[in-house]
Amino acid sequence: MKKTLKYFLLLIICFVLMISCNTQVFQNRFKLNKAYSLYEKGKNADDDKALLDITSTYNDIINQKIYAQDRLAAVYRTLAERSLVKEQYGYSAKYFSEALKILPNSPYLRYGLGISYANLADSADTEDKKTNFLQRAENNINFAISKDPNNANYYAALASLKGLQQNDYEAAFENIKKAVEINPNNVDYLFILARIQYSRGNYNEAVAAYRKISNIASENNIKQTALNNINQIIGQQN
Repeated sequence: MKKTLKYFLLLIICFVLMISCNTQVFQNRFKLNKAYSLYEKGKNADDDKALLDITSTYNDIINQKIYAQDRLAAVYRTLAERSLVKEQYGYSAKYFSEALKILPNSPYLRYGLGISYANLADSADTEDKKTNFLQRAENNINFAISKDPNNANYYAALASLKGLQQNDYEAAFENIKKAVEINPNNVDYLFILARIQYSRGNYNEAVAAYRKISNIASENNIKQTALNNINQIIGQQN
């Protein structure tokens, strides 16, 4: 009995949703037909009022479409973010790209697409594919920076890309330096800074970054990792 009732309620809900959607479609068609009639009347009879009445009708329909597009972009963004967490980078790239068709100038979406491509580069099976993914990643992250130059995450992502994936440590340093200037106590940025300084041969600066991490980190395992790295660098110098 309960199972039957459950299916019955589900059918009722689906029916109501279908009726609701169809009602909106019919309403929009009615509005469009009315607007067209008013347009013909206003154009042929030199009736400004008829033409002005059309504007509210079209604006209402346009606003519905804009709202639907915004919600659709939000859906694709959520799918993309979930795919990133699951390390399904092909899907995250796909969903970020779909969202960008609606919001092409969104720095966050460009950043997410760049991160997706950067991770796809790590699993590329040819050097050409890897190079292509890295270039796409760099282009999208640079676009994000151009739209939102005060977002430290974008500089850190570009620094990681340039330094850890392309071995361009000077370009990486310039970007991570900007990220740390914006947010000087971000442990993730400081780890990237330390690794890049170490790769540049600036061992004292790398130690200083790790030491700062050990002083400000709230988690003991992070503190210990920083201290271990300090001891390793000092041991290599002796």
